[in-house]
Amino acid sequence: MAEDKDRQIQAVGGDKGQVAGIEEEHALNVTGVNSLFAEVDEKRKNREVPDYLCGKISFEIMKDPCITPSGITYEKKDIEEHLNRVGHFDPVTRTKLTQDMLIPNLSMKEVIQHFLSENEWVEDYC
Repeated sequence: MAEDKDRQIQAVGGDKGQVAGIEEEHALNVTGVNSLFAEVDEKRKNREVPDYLCGKISFEIMKDPCITPSGITYEKKDIEEHLNRVGHFDPVTRTKLTQDMLIPNLSMKEVIQHFLSENEWVEDYC
């Protein structure tokens, strides 16, 4: 950008009015680029996955969330594995739970998909 500014100033010769306009435009461009970099830096700093998007068993971002009658959302494969290996109870509330009681949590799935589309870096994180 600085080289472009210098070329433009040389092209107009010594016309102080045009030089001032070129320098003002250059300053605006630099400010714009700096604000873009600041915005990108801010997004990079906020690379956190909210806890509510993560399963209660694996602590990974849920791909197929399901909700239990007690209102707790789990990753479907994790809660099914728990039910098959450990027993037919909710690991948090300890209430009776079977696979047929699990309901897909479509709202949570939509929230997760929106978060993933807004935060592409998560693909590398998982």
